[in-house]
Amino acid sequence: MSRDPDYRRRYGDWGMVVGASEGLGEALTRNLAQRGMNLAMVARNPDKLSAAAKRVAADNNIETVAIAADLGEPDALDRIVAGLGGREIGFFIYNCAAENGGEFLEQDLESHLGNIQVNCIAPTILVHYFGRKMVARGRGGIVLCSSLAGLQGVYAWTSYGASKAYEMILGEGLWYELKHHGVDAATLVLGQTYTPNFQRSQQERDAPFARSRDPEDLPASVRRPQHPEDAAATLFAQIDREWIPHIYANAEDKAMIKAAANLSKTERILQMGDAMRATYKRAVAR
Repeated sequence: MSRDPDYRRRYGDWGMVVGASEGLGEALTRNLAQRGMNLAMVARNPDKLSAAAKRVAADNNIETVAIAADLGEPDALDRIVAGLGGREIGFFIYNCAAENGGEFLEQDLESHLGNIQVNCIAPTILVHYFGRKMVARGRGGIVLCSSLAGLQGVYAWTSYGASKAYEMILGEGLWYELKHHGVDAATLVLGQTYTPNFQRSQQERDAPFARSRDPEDLPASVRRPQHPEDAAATLFAQIDREWIPHIYANAEDKAMIKAAANLSKTERILQMGDAMRATYKRAVAR
């Protein structure tokens, strides 16, 4: 079913993307801008954020406001609300993530707690705050960006996967609860996405995609990460038609999960864990 393509008329004048300074965040912001919304853009790095906000405004003839806030800090909501200056948010996307790689016990406890703060506590606080306002107005849209790592336990990303499972279920539950109040909600499930942050992570370990999305020596069995623009386009192509609780950013990921549907949870954890362990150990050893 086709829905109103003008998101400003459908949801209100302003949208917000948290984690908007580059990569997927900027791509999501541009999709909202193309659908008529002004944008509040939130990220930790004020210089990158300001530059991105200026690009999006100039390219789409809309207003943007850049709000520097660290979602790992307890005052993030206060900073965001102050930066909004009274603007009402009709569409909210949480794209911020902490990704702490390494075996669980090898990492400091502070790393795990920081991961939970950014991936669980912060989105809960922000969705609760903006969701209540949307329900009071009888319209709104909410998207939480999760990960394939949240579908089962994953080697070297244990607490990250656990936090993304929380975020995934939160979005799916809100899809049902909020639809009865006129508010749309969904979880966007991402696989490997070739964002600047992903590339930096690859460079730290001299991993296969450290220098390019298309390395010459890449084995045929290894899938290339998705372009962030394609991930964002997939989300909006779906919700332009219909909101569903669980949206895969990459059709290949969706097919892979479907093909593994006959495996037990134990088999899936072993399969994913063996592959991740081999890849991670080789990268760290380089």
